[in-house]
Amino acid sequence: MNEATQTTDLPVPQQSEAPAAHDGDEMVMGMLQEHVPLSLLIDLSDAAGPESTEILAEEGVPETRWWES
Repeated sequence: MNEATQTTDLPVPQQSEAPAAHDGDEMVMGMLQEHVPLSLLIDLSDAAGPESTEILAEEGVPETRWWES
């Protein structure tokens, strides 16, 4: 038997399927395309995270009010 026809009993790795998209992925990507800051989305994703009023008081209003565009 030559090397080209030699077989083994090892399992053949299966191609993995692409992971299923999460329900909120499209919504988050849409917000990022609208220039919502990633840091804001991360802060808002934590239910125990800082309050919006605290974030605004600490960071101040940005020069470009992206939420009004």
